[in-house]
Amino acid sequence: MGRYKIRELTPRGWLIGFIAILLIMAVFFLVISRFAHPVPPKTLVMTTGMEGGSYAVFGERYRQVLAPYGIKLQLLSSSGSVENLKRLSDPSQAVDVGFVQGGMSKAEDTSSLVSLGSVFYSPLWVFYRSGEIMDDLSQLRAKRITIGPEGSGVRKFSLDLLKTADALGPSTLLYELPTADAGKAIIEGRVDAVMAFGTADNTLVSGLIEAQDIKLMSFSQAEAYTRLFPDLSHVVLPRGILNVSKRSPASDVHLLAPTTNLIIRKNLHPALVYLLLKAAVEIHSGAGWVHSAGEFPSLKTQDFPVSDQAQRFFRSGGSFLYDNLPFWLATFVDRMILILIPLGVILIPLIGMMPWIYTWRNRSKYYYWYRELRDLENEFTRCPQAENTEDYQARLDRIEKAVNRIHVSVVFYDELFILKGHIHMVREKLIDHDHR
Repeated sequence: MGRYKIRELTPRGWLIGFIAILLIMAVFFLVISRFAHPVPPKTLVMTTGMEGGSYAVFGERYRQVLAPYGIKLQLLSSSGSVENLKRLSDPSQAVDVGFVQGGMSKAEDTSSLVSLGSVFYSPLWVFYRSGEIMDDLSQLRAKRITIGPEGSGVRKFSLDLLKTADALGPSTLLYELPTADAGKAIIEGRVDAVMAFGTADNTLVSGLIEAQDIKLMSFSQAEAYTRLFPDLSHVVLPRGILNVSKRSPASDVHLLAPTTNLIIRKNLHPALVYLLLKAAVEIHSGAGWVHSAGEFPSLKTQDFPVSDQAQRFFRSGGSFLYDNLPFWLATFVDRMILILIPLGVILIPLIGMMPWIYTWRNRSKYYYWYRELRDLENEFTRCPQAENTEDYQARLDRIEKAVNRIHVSVVFYDELFILKGHIHMVREKLIDHDHR
């Protein structure tokens, strides 16, 4: 073999391997940053509503449901849907999720928000003190009415409905009282009517519905109002739903109700979105005063684009990973899948190219000298003059010296030996020519 030496790994080989590892790591981290979600935060911020109101009550239930998963739900009280929407729309506000009624004004930029679906009806309750039976808002003209504080959904709807019923005028007095104060005001006789949104869990509703001398309005024109206000639904508080034995209420009560939607920011971590959807099913899927079991959560009456994840959830159900593994393990596996799939798309073709690259890298070391030897042999064949022989010998020596320094894998030894055999054949031709 002469001066030819076998070295499996040269310093240059180490350098090439190190650079290859760096490139693979760079691709790997690029894939992670592009396709994989970060670890979900352990704190979630929800904007709810007034103390004692339905939003505040439901917010507490969400906190209890999420706690076993290691998620701390921070609840922010608010005046209601209008303020919740402003908080969610404001990027400077650290808010992730909140309750927003359908039909809220979208003066804010809501392009960063999506809905996880409707979660419950929020009936409009109109409690009043009067010797007569009232069945329409027009009868509240010249009355003292509390309509909820600024920023609440009930205030917006109350003003719109009272205006439509022609109940607003110089003699009608409106008060913007929070939930607790509104209840005290009508019981003490300081106001004639209270307009409030709420579910059975609302302290104002549950308190006034059993109060003496306080009546609940049943809307005789409920269907007409729903035509004029498409964001409102006509719902019925069935006879006896409060107390079957006492037949309370004594007859069906017709109410108006917007749906309340669970609104999130688009960038909320998918794992947390899934937990919120699971919590919504656990909290809202049962029957209520004005809706049947299984009616909520749903995708009905949406003012906001519905989250893609929510659409998949309602269409095909839960996630196998999150339903069968602990939350943090499911999150880890989910992230790994998101990493490995795109990484596999990149690496599998590269792996398929490796044999070609390996072969090319080895053969490229001596292909150049094959060409040089071919050119030398062709030139010698065309111009075999004696005066050129010394130059041919020098060029052949240079080729042979370079070939002897080539290091290739054992697989390519035979090809390298063939090249050396060709060099020997050309040298023999030169020697024969000199002897002649």
